[in-house]
Amino acid sequence: MTLDLLQDQLSIFRKAGRRVFATSSFQTQSVPLLHMLGNHFPEVGILFLDTRFLFPETYAFKEILAQLFHLNVITLQSTTSPEQQRDAKSGLFQYALNPDKCCYINKVQPLDNFLKSGDVWISGVRRDQTSVRKMMNTLEEDDKGIIKFHPMLEWTNKDVHYYVRHYDLPAHPLEQEGYVSIGCIPCTYKWLGEEQRGGRWVGSRKTECGLHTGK
Repeated sequence: MTLDLLQDQLSIFRKAGRRVFATSSFQTQSVPLLHMLGNHFPEVGILFLDTRFLFPETYAFKEILAQLFHLNVITLQSTTSPEQQRDAKSGLFQYALNPDKCCYINKVQPLDNFLKSGDVWISGVRRDQTSVRKMMNTLEEDDKGIIKFHPMLEWTNKDVHYYVRHYDLPAHPLEQEGYVSIGCIPCTYKWLGEEQRGGRWVGSRKTECGLHTGK
């Protein structure tokens, strides 16, 4: 059903002459969508938001998936270097002082600078991940005229792992070490709970990096 949805919508976007991209964090949750896109829609560019604070295992996993699925990966980085993100007075990075600002500099802004009005942004978000994502629609348009397409919205965590096992696909190496949701090193911790985004920004109410909230 998801493959049919992708086929139908991408055909419509293609006829309309729209640029189409997908974002990916390159963790196990990303694998089914990347597998489908790589095998059936190789023309879709995969945007990798490289914050430069990611785990070495994530960079390695990205390379494995890119080669295995023949992905056209486009790396986006902030124009503000990590050293420029240090506070002059304390010497601390923004991820320690203001995680929202850090996410904006390293994820939201680079994507905003890349996508243009009329582009299609495919994201693998799912309703079962956060309260914000629970309220999303399969197709949305933001105030910049960018169409957001969420083909995996109705999938569950079990669906993801069943797909990975069924096609004998690789999983992010840190998953077996107890990491449930894998982002940047300073803001990701091992997690024993059931929350889909557990281990991210522990000790705060933050559950989103800002890409899906516009902040």
